[in-house]
Amino acid sequence: MKVLGILTTVFLLSIKSIAALPPQFSECLVGDSGTVSTQDLRAIAKVSKVTYCQNQLGLTNKSDTVDLLKDKNIQLGISLAKTNYSREDLVEMAKAGSFVLYVDSSKLAKEYLIDIAKAGAQLVIISATSGLSFSDLRDIGRAKSFVYNVNSGVVKEDLKALVDIGVQVVIRSNQSALSKEDIVEVAKVNSDLVSIMP
Repeated sequence: MKVLGILTTVFLLSIKSIAALPPQFSECLVGDSGTVSTQDLRAIAKVSKVTYCQNQLGLTNKSDTVDLLKDKNIQLGISLAKTNYSREDLVEMAKAGSFVLYVDSSKLAKEYLIDIAKAGAQLVIISATSGLSFSDLRDIGRAKSFVYNVNSGVVKEDLKALVDIGVQVVIRSNQSALSKEDIVEVAKVNSDLVSIMP
């Protein structure tokens, strides 16, 4: 019952920050995108908001993606690992319209990620696959706030330091190797910036 109470408290503390997550956050972390054409996406976007996750190679090219980003009804998430965009491509695309970049690969250095974020993209950095060190994360967070998806073993003090500089942290409680007490301690730094997910 005590553990349940701790988790309930953390959940209630983090309700506000859950609402602040990018709309593509959960959808783009699960499965692969479909084979919907850009023409179909634009047609659907005329009558409804559309969330599209680019997590396969070759479904769209840069010019198609730039066109999609100009449509306010299309919310776009892009996987760094599963697409072949260069830093220059991603900066150009971020200037065309806002999107979420899932940093699930170590193929871009922190300086390039900062450039992309400053151009207008929202970074969601995946702890298990980004290959970034704590100092990299701290430097990125000082330059531009991002979402840190914690799905691997991390150091509690590092998380607290990131939250303290304004990084939004999403802790996957069954993957982070953090105790319930550790999670509560991180959430107490700024509960608006900490979300807990199973």
